[in-house]
Amino acid sequence: MSTHFEINKKVVDNIQIFSIIGELDALVAPDFKEEIDNAFKSKFVNIIIDFKELTHINSLGMGILVSKLREVKLINGDIKLINLSKHINTIFEMIGLSELFEIFTSETEALNSFKKK
Repeated sequence: MSTHFEINKKVVDNIQIFSIIGELDALVAPDFKEEIDNAFKSKFVNIIIDFKELTHINSLGMGILVSKLREVKLINGDIKLINLSKHINTIFEMIGLSELFEIFTSETEALNSFKKK
């Protein structure tokens, strides 16, 4: 069984933005982790992850998010999330991830929040 998963990338104001499309599950989580690691290696410490087209995330995907957030905070960076569906947002609230991550409804809001640091 194959999982539909795609990551689109762009850079705005020296902030790496990932747009996640499809399902973030155990089959593709290593690819997601590698993309974030590559951003760190390229000296991007501020990251926005757009979940507008994310249809599913499992515990491994969430674990990678938390792990990478901790890692980037050590180098004075941050990971911010945008465009969570109601379903994904409910999951994040239930397990406490909404307390760890700043969550915004638009890319502009997230970009502006980095400027306030």
